Amino acid sequence: MENKLEQQDYNPSRVYALFYSFFLIPFMMAIFGALFFFMFQFLTYEKSTPLDLLDNIQSGSATKRWQSAFELSNMLEASKIQNKDFFNSKLISLYEKSKHDDDRVRTYLALAMGKTKDSEFGPYLIDALTKDENLTNRIAAIKSLGMLQYSQSCKILSEIISNSDFDSEKLAAIISLGVIGDSDYSDVLITMLDYEEPNIRWDAAISLAKMGDRSGVPVIVNLLDRKYYDLFPSSKNGEGIDSEEADNSIYTAIAVSQILIDLRFRDRLIYLSKNDKNIKIREFALKTINAYYK
Repeated sequence: MENKLEQQDYNPSRVYALFYSFFLIPFMMAIFGALFFFMFQFLTYEKSTPLDLLDNIQSGSATKRWQSAFELSNMLEASKIQNKDFFNSKLISLYEKSKHDDDRVRTYLALAMGKTKDSEFGPYLIDALTKDENLTNRIAAIKSLGMLQYSQSCKILSEIISNSDFDSEKLAAIISLGVIGDSDYSDVLITMLDYEEPNIRWDAAISLAKMGDRSGVPVIVNLLDRKYYDLFPSSKNGEGIDSEEADNSIYTAIAVSQILIDLRFRDRLIYLSKNDKNIKIREFALKTINAYYK
């Protein structure tokens, strides 16, 4: 009797029916759905060129305009620009009109200008520094003037460093002035070596080094010491220096020690090459010693 009941409970056809109903059929439907989705995406995908993105900024919806400007600022490089004169003219026109648009559009268009490495955009970016009230837009213009290495902007950048009420704007101007590398403006950077905000002191020293000026060497020596960053503990409100930021600062300082050769860096480089917890920093320090401090 028990064997008969077991045979009745175990029905192979019933097991297969349950398998098909609850596993195989839903699984196959999911696979076909995914294939259909990816095929649709493939068939409808359109590769955007820089000019396509400018068209989107000109005539797209509010969301599409700033998203296209963002994409343009990320993908743009001189080699991707076709019909340069037309592209430049259109980018300038849209940048001027963006004064009345979403601030994000203007910010990303300014950054796109910097990516072109074309000095034609320099005067428009300088004009934005004198007339634009939005801090983020001004910082974008400052960064792009640095990317363009637009030497005509050095005077206004030095004025921003001296007079701006915003540390973020001062910092952007310090970095761009260093990228441009005009040593005639080193004095304004030297005054920033004693500034209360550490990032400004650090980048002033690095920018001076790029100009061949040794005034910031003591600051860079500190940047080569991992223990130095313990003075600026990271906090939940975003202040201080976390481990990743310390790694980046040390790496940058090592790179600067290759530009401005100074024996005051040597002991710190040797210590980093043997003891630092980050293997990339150890390797970079060792390569620097072998190439520049033997």
